[in-house]
Amino acid sequence: MRRYDGNLGQLITVGIKPDAALPLLSQILDGVEAAHLLGAVHRDLKPENVLYSGPAHVPAIADFGVASFTDDLVATLVETKPTQRLANFQYAAPEQRMPRQTITVAADIYALGLMLNELFTGTVPHGTEYRSIAAVSSQMAFLDSIVAKMIRQSPAERPPSIADVKVLIQRHQAEAVSLQRLSQIKQTVIPAGEIDEPLAHEPPQLIGAEWNAGVLTLTLDRPVNADWLNALRQMGGYTSVMGVPPDSFNFCGNQATARDREHEAQQVINYFKPWLSTAPTRFAIS
Repeated sequence: MRRYDGNLGQLITVGIKPDAALPLLSQILDGVEAAHLLGAVHRDLKPENVLYSGPAHVPAIADFGVASFTDDLVATLVETKPTQRLANFQYAAPEQRMPRQTITVAADIYALGLMLNELFTGTVPHGTEYRSIAAVSSQMAFLDSIVAKMIRQSPAERPPSIADVKVLIQRHQAEAVSLQRLSQIKQTVIPAGEIDEPLAHEPPQLIGAEWNAGVLTLTLDRPVNADWLNALRQMGGYTSVMGVPPDSFNFCGNQATARDREHEAQQVINYFKPWLSTAPTRFAIS
């Protein structure tokens, strides 16, 4: 049996650095998503149920399958002494506090939203005027709007799945990074005619790849624009897998897709990476 060194609640008490919080959350999301895909709803997510082992703090979700709250349990928890932690009740979604409600993945997403805020701030966001992530890390301020969506009162107004939460994080993070880089560049006085497009100075980076049914999907750290795409497709002097040149890729947001054969996917990726740094040398603002 695997032994664990502690739980997320203990890490939060000690304090988690902002740059370590999001990667840790990503692993937690993966674990909960795997359970959801198998048809299991945790219904009792809280930091104490996220165990970790090793110096890398690799997380594991514990105590799946807890029943939804009963009237008696809620009453007991409400009557708990002020000095005692309200355990499960503190992370319960609004629908779990009412009798005869159907509990779905939306309840887990609610609890994860609370935990997301707590990872950065050390506090659980109940009510209004709670401590925001922006107050702790300006670079992670984009997460505040995602937390707000995840902890909506109505289950129907929350992201419908963990996959949707991941998309929100990736999209908002890409937008935030682009805005931050643009802001930095705009604060610099440059000679007339010099390119001040962030993509020209900081090429996008490849952060993920997936091959499925003949289609290779590559994920960049942020979206690219039409000028950058033109530079990529017109750069010349590139090396590629036969039949998969730069102009064979279709871009949407921060993802690029192209058809290729599975045994060639890694080679296509290997060629794609240097294109990202080569394209800006041909960059031109129209």
